[in-house]
Amino acid sequence: DNYFTVPSYGQIPPDPLFKDGTVSGEPEYNYLVMMRLSNGYLCPGKGNADMAYHTFDGEAISNTNYQFLVANEGYTVALWDSSSPPLAEDGAILGNDLNENERWAAVCHTEAGDVPGKAREDRAWCDIDDTEVGTDEFSFVVVVPALMASGYENYQFRTLGRRWSYPGN
Repeated sequence: DNYFTVPSYGQIPPDPLFKDGTVSGEPEYNYLVMMRLSNGYLCPGKGNADMAYHTFDGEAISNTNYQFLVANEGYTVALWDSSSPPLAEDGAILGNDLNENERWAAVCHTEAGDVPGKAREDRAWCDIDDTEVGTDEFSFVVVVPALMASGYENYQFRTLGRRWSYPGN
């Protein structure tokens, strides 16, 4: 596998590769996490050492039952262009929402900043100030071999930790 999960027990998030850009007003909630929902599924969201959030039906839902993502050795975290969803073999991070719909891990590009969230094929949602924000401006999050992300020629990947700029910018 390209990544694994670690339950949150109040520790510092273990893998800085899953940390996004600073969100205005709430810089501590900027790790992509997988929350355990009431229906038993894992859903992508944002979190820190103490709490995680995902959105559903217009609301932000907080939860202390969540897992941090950790890239396996030799892999890195990158952004995949939202024009077509990645497949599992592309390194996609997949989960489900409360209606059991498949959701991809994503980063929403909003006026407030870049926020971890969930996406379907053509739209993404995240929590900003306890409100669900939907956007068409987003990227899917994938975990890929490190050499692939650094040498990818068509700018489909954007590597995390570089303030969401395309390679070469």
